[in-house]
Amino acid sequence: MGIATGPPVTIQSVTRTSPGTTGTVPSGTMPPGANLPIRLTLTQVSAPSAASPLLQVSGSVLVQGTDRVTGLGIALDVGSAVRSRDDLGRLSQGERVPTVQYRNLAGGLLDSAGTMLGSPFRAEADVSRYVPPTGVAVHPVQIRVVGRVNGRAEDTVATATTFMVLSAPRVTARTQVLTVVPLASPPRLRSDGLLTDDGLRAEIAEGGGLRELLEAVYATAAILPSGPPTVALGVDPTLVQALLLMQEDYSFAAPEGPKAGRADPEAGAFLDMIKQYADLGGTVFALPYGDVDLPSLVHADQLDALQYSVNTGQTVIAELLGVDPQRIRDIAFPADGIVDAPTVNVLSANGAGTVIVDDELLPAARSVTHTPSAGVTLATDTGQIHALAADHRLADLVTGYEGSEADRGVALARFRAELAMITFERLRASRSASGSVVLALPRDASRIPQGWLAEILRTIESPYSTAIGIQAVTDPALDGTRQRAGLTYPEALRERELPVDYVDGVGEVRDKVQTLASLFCPATPAAPAAPLACQQTERLKNTLITGLSAAWRTDRPAGVSLVQQADGEATGFRDGVRVVGSQMVNLTSSRGRVPVTLENSTPWDVTVVLKIVSSDRGRLISAPEVARRLIAGQKDQIEIEVDAESAGTFPIDIRLETADGRTLGPEAAARVLVRSTVYGAIATTITVGAIGVLMVAVVVRQLRRLRAWSRQRALAGGAGSPDHPDPSRPDAGRPGPSRAGSEWADQATLPLRGNPSGAPERDPYPPGLDRFPHHPGDPDHGPTVPWGPDRPAAPAGSGPRPRRRDGR
Repeated sequence: MGIATGPPVTIQSVTRTSPGTTGTVPSGTMPPGANLPIRLTLTQVSAPSAASPLLQVSGSVLVQGTDRVTGLGIALDVGSAVRSRDDLGRLSQGERVPTVQYRNLAGGLLDSAGTMLGSPFRAEADVSRYVPPTGVAVHPVQIRVVGRVNGRAEDTVATATTFMVLSAPRVTARTQVLTVVPLASPPRLRSDGLLTDDGLRAEIAEGGGLRELLEAVYATAAILPSGPPTVALGVDPTLVQALLLMQEDYSFAAPEGPKAGRADPEAGAFLDMIKQYADLGGTVFALPYGDVDLPSLVHADQLDALQYSVNTGQTVIAELLGVDPQRIRDIAFPADGIVDAPTVNVLSANGAGTVIVDDELLPAARSVTHTPSAGVTLATDTGQIHALAADHRLADLVTGYEGSEADRGVALARFRAELAMITFERLRASRSASGSVVLALPRDASRIPQGWLAEILRTIESPYSTAIGIQAVTDPALDGTRQRAGLTYPEALRERELPVDYVDGVGEVRDKVQTLASLFCPATPAAPAAPLACQQTERLKNTLITGLSAAWRTDRPAGVSLVQQADGEATGFRDGVRVVGSQMVNLTSSRGRVPVTLENSTPWDVTVVLKIVSSDRGRLISAPEVARRLIAGQKDQIEIEVDAESAGTFPIDIRLETADGRTLGPEAAARVLVRSTVYGAIATTITVGAIGVLMVAVVVRQLRRLRAWSRQRALAGGAGSPDHPDPSRPDAGRPGPSRAGSEWADQATLPLRGNPSGAPERDPYPPGLDRFPHHPGDPDHGPTVPWGPDRPAAPAGSGPRPRRRDGR
């Protein structure tokens, strides 16, 4: 026989009548206007033993109202065994417990004046007959305060409900529990090297929330000395970077301006404890950098941001642990297990082999009446991936405890009952069935009370449950794929995501920073990078990734503030590299230079490429690009050579780009109007060609006229006669036939037209002589008649005829 209650606990009601009070007054049983704030506190539950088979409950009752209360007593009700986890939930909300055992104890609660003293009470019930021979059973226990108010009939005036777990000495199959604890805090890193606030110092100090979580996880190494620690520890990379910063003097933002923070030795001790837990064999994996809202990035098609977050997070944690990032890339834990099928597909493609998912997204199949095993196999485009269904009820029970000592026992008993019911349901389905369950705490787990997680982790080791590591959950023997209906994603979760327009807006700023990275930290050997500039662009990238954190789902202004700060700094750096040019440049010749000034007001040297684009490349020609190295804080004037092919005004656009072709902002662009007042080479060529053609035509015409004139001269002056031999002829000077008295000789001496003697004008050309020697063969002038001795004799009667003065 055994009862699983652990050490003495405090049990208190889960319902209240007013703030600061405990108990429930059933509706309709109290008179109108009754004032009965009654505090019912359960301080201890003692387990039955071989010496005593009794369940003993201790507590106190305190009446603080003004109504007269008499005949008070305590009733202890033990209900029948709970049959399901759903029934367990209803009973925990105050549903009336069917009475199995009743014991009324009225003595020792009132003083002589009838006033409640609030002294402790003790109630007991024999529960030995309810201990199961095998397996486990959960019974509700309800404590009721009964009495009379203002002389009315006796009734229940307050109740408190808790649970007891009864188990056989040996349970055939215990539920195997994997606990996943995230060490996370809202992102605090700004791109200027400051922290957003100094709140992290308190969280890692003794008694702080993050310190409590880590110490509780670290203590599990002593629970199972025969094996490695079983708790899987997810670490936020931005938390690690913030703690590294706090190891030395640091600064944080404040409304009145940056404030200095002293180096915190607890920061280094915290990081050392993480490394020591990994050295002991505990599982340490990386959360996404900035704990980004993974589904919203997938739905906004920002897969590069998702990949950057996952890979950067793994790199940061691997550097902390001194291991290869490949060793810690297998586990993915989206914020609170919220993930859909496309996101799982992307995570699988990025190398994840196990993803932790909220079990509400992996519901049990309709035919399954018990809690399915946590391990599920999902198919993706890149192969299969293990999904671990994180039990949301267990997580709610752990985080629902607010820290009151009076509530601690009730909360712990409720957690035990939940674990026992999981085992009970599986044993009922199959006596030999064993399964796994995952307790994955939410990201804000650091707010849970001091010492609470340590108590929860100790409670897991019981006759009906045991702790296991994450590798064991993926064992095929614990696979629950057939027991679950598949991965779902309700529309309500889609509405909780970061809006797409917000994600896109952050993406635009990220593009700006990527351009800065190309400017300050290029990948080309021709443009050396500045190490400090690379660090600065890296901080900008990381800060913008944290602007996509799932933490901003409920605190959007904090995320917007981070993004705006990074955007302002990135804009300042980008606009620090600019080009300035004159609005108008005049060219005095076909070739000239356009002067522009390059400015670099950033703290680092940069290499830029000037892109020169003309809207009319046919009439204005220049080099398409010019590379320049700009010294930090200096200006550089350069001259761009241009060739104008014609007169006119031509705009040229000058913009600055990075070495890999990324365009800088609007300040890195200028438009210059180039005015040319001279002809270009093409126009000059055309003009010279036209003039040349004209000159050739004139020369040809003059030559023809000179030839005609020479012939006239020869005829008029006897050129070619024996007396005046033509020196150009081969027979010049040789004697020839006499032409004296011949018709030719007469014609040679005829006077020209306009002879003052009044004699008839004679045609100076011999009959048949071509009058237009420069038009040989012209049909308008007849056939060409040979000149010289070969000329045929003129027909009889064809002598020269007189010509009129009008030429006819």
